[in-house]
Amino acid sequence: MSIVEALGWAMASRFRPHGRSHVYRQGRTGRPILVTSSERDGFVRVFGWKFLAHVVGFMAAVIIAAMFTAHFYPRGDEPGGFVMMGGLLLAIGWYLYASVKWAMDAPGRALANRPTFKSGEAS
Repeated sequence: MSIVEALGWAMASRFRPHGRSHVYRQGRTGRPILVTSSERDGFVRVFGWKFLAHVVGFMAAVIIAAMFTAHFYPRGDEPGGFVMMGGLLLAIGWYLYASVKWAMDAPGRALANRPTFKSGEAS
């Protein structure tokens, strides 16, 4: 297992082994969908890269927000700077949540047309 695949552990938790295949459930509670092991590995690997990109993007966004705040409030002890930085961090956090959720739901969108897996048979 590569480091990138290890970073995809959150995505891997949405797949449960079933013989030589895996069963995917969106949000761990969605309808079960049978996928091959190679499809599962692909989803995990892609999410690992996306997770790494989210970490880098988050760090860059926080640095940019701090620079932006410092530009308008250079002394660093003004209440407006605290409010601005707090608002920017709130916006960054919301965007990060929405973006990670979108990335985590990628298999559900890709597998939307697959039949539901029931009792060992696809129906």
